[in-house]
Amino acid sequence: MSDNTNDALQLEERASNAAATTLKDCSALQFKALMATLFLGAFNDNLFKTIVSILVLTHFVSDQGGVLFLSLTAGLFALPYILFSALAGFLSDRFSKTSVIKILKVTEALVMLLALISFWLQSVWGLLAAVFLMGLQSALFSPAKYGILPEMLPRSKLAKGNGYTEFYTFLAIIMGTALAGAVLGLKLDNPGIVSLIIALFGIAASLFVGRHLAANPERVFSADPLTPNLIRLVEMSKNRGLWLCVLGIAYFFFIGTVFQLNILVFAKESLGVGEVFTSLLLAALAVGIGVGSIAAGRASEGKVETGFIPMGGAGLCIFSLVLSLCSGSYWLAGIVVFFLGISGGLFIVPINAYLQAYSPRRKLGGYLAASNFLTFLGIVLASFVYWLLSDPMGVSPASFFILIGIVSFFVAVYLVRLLPEMLVRCLNWLLIHLFYRIRAFNRENVPESGGALLVANHVSFIDAQLIMALLDRPVRFLMYRPIYEHPMVNPVAKLNGALAIAGSDGKERIEATLKMAARLISEGELVGIFAEGKVTRTGELAEFRTGMETIMSHVKAPIVPICLKGLWGSIFSYEAGKPLSRWPKKIPYPVTIQFGKPLAANTSAEKIRQIILDMHNEKDLAKDSD
Repeated sequence: MSDNTNDALQLEERASNAAATTLKDCSALQFKALMATLFLGAFNDNLFKTIVSILVLTHFVSDQGGVLFLSLTAGLFALPYILFSALAGFLSDRFSKTSVIKILKVTEALVMLLALISFWLQSVWGLLAAVFLMGLQSALFSPAKYGILPEMLPRSKLAKGNGYTEFYTFLAIIMGTALAGAVLGLKLDNPGIVSLIIALFGIAASLFVGRHLAANPERVFSADPLTPNLIRLVEMSKNRGLWLCVLGIAYFFFIGTVFQLNILVFAKESLGVGEVFTSLLLAALAVGIGVGSIAAGRASEGKVETGFIPMGGAGLCIFSLVLSLCSGSYWLAGIVVFFLGISGGLFIVPINAYLQAYSPRRKLGGYLAASNFLTFLGIVLASFVYWLLSDPMGVSPASFFILIGIVSFFVAVYLVRLLPEMLVRCLNWLLIHLFYRIRAFNRENVPESGGALLVANHVSFIDAQLIMALLDRPVRFLMYRPIYEHPMVNPVAKLNGALAIAGSDGKERIEATLKMAARLISEGELVGIFAEGKVTRTGELAEFRTGMETIMSHVKAPIVPICLKGLWGSIFSYEAGKPLSRWPKKIPYPVTIQFGKPLAANTSAEKIRQIILDMHNEKDLAKDSD
């Protein structure tokens, strides 16, 4: 690893530590102010767009021109995301995201003032100009609103923060769209006054968002609207995780656009309902996405849990296929749509959180803007594909849901084949949290980047799976060879990158395995070892073997001690004889896992054993604030 790479990693680690420190200074009021700012902005976007769409279609233009102006309303709002996403990324990186948010909220009020005047003059072109400028304001706002989350929150809270962000965004979409008709029903002389008032409330909310420094104050402005996005996309394509996130976000909104267009026709032709019940179906979808987002954020337990991605993808596939069979029942369709929305929330939250957590801090705004650029190209493509398949080719609404299900199936299969460990993580997370209730302490002691050796006591045969379920980084555990080679275990052990070792391997083979572990740590990976060498038969902590000292003898990386408590008595322990020879005492079974402070690489095995023993005897620990 080069010195420049090491310097970059150190800068990233300092930025992460700064974020963690910021959390202590970031009051609940500041985060709530950010959520209020985001909610009011999304609410105003959808309220204003819907009001303009209704008015240009029914009042301001003739029936022949109405469809054209309606299409312009949708297109003009989306166009700035394609043309100005590079500028949005520059502003988010070059200046304080807090300042960008506040200035753009003032800009929103100015745009709404233009709308107020246009409503008064009954100027269709003035309203369309306001729609375009509102889209521009939203496009410039997007990288700052998402990019400020990793500056405001540590990684342990990032998934939950994204969950709340998606929830309030989709709640705002529901309310803004639904209340547009109610605002028009008030017969106000000028409905623009409502949007202006909301914009002023948004300005007030933004004043309470905490101040954050610029991520990259040296960044140079480029007037080219295309090249910066292409450069960022090429950079991200070299990082498999980030590139999959960008593609995943674009795919999510591509499918979402097709689904939103198709459900309007499906509700009318297949379910035989009017506009009110159609709106309720869209509301069920948005509420489902919000619920799924909150669930994904809370269940991530202080980490970016990518295991939810294949779970959400499978749900999109299954519920899309089921929805195609619901032509005869509106209420059944509503239930299926709700669960499809939940699947979407489970899918998109970890993707957004991963992109924010693992993008370089100094380039985060640019990366988010490039992602927006690709996403809105996907939205435009989705509109064209839907028109092509539904009009010239005559695909029915029910058949469209089958197509969405099939596409989602192949996407899920592709993700699993490309990243099979993601499926293993998903299944491991599900099984562990189904049967165990884990209280975790001080997970922040595990480095967010770089190599480390994790040393734990060995109480049961499920210890490694418990630790992996708590971390968002993969861990390469040393595993007893006979267990590693068992036909039921070997495929999963290989996917997890376990290192097989046994006392009967012989000196040379054991040394080679330990050298492999040392090399992996030097290359920045986490390696786990149960230093007792075997599962305890008595529940007591046995002597630690010195293999860890051999591993760390030529490695400059921390050692993180881990204490597992409460597992003596689990069906996977020897507490009552042979494991799996009795029924569980309780489901979910309570377990406590504590991560100790990082230790120097030359710390002796005996000292590490004493530290884990001391942790085992500690009382009244403060639980992670997830």
